[in-house]
Amino acid sequence: MLPFLYLIVDLIIVLAFVAGPWLLLTKIKVQWPDWLKDGIVGVIAFVLWTGIALYLATQTILRLDLLP
Repeated sequence: MLPFLYLIVDLIIVLAFVAGPWLLLTKIKVQWPDWLKDGIVGVIAFVLWTGIALYLATQTILRLDLLP
């Protein structure tokens, strides 16, 4: 049961790192540049940020010793 709880905590940390900045930017109504409004550029930016966020979340999980 303990590994399952670790998995839930890990998923919450990953979601916070991935979705947090995007939610914050939409909440404060940031004016996006015209080149970022293009679909493919937005997808590339999101994929890059997701990779960085997953790395940061993994490092956070390791540093907090949230491993079963």
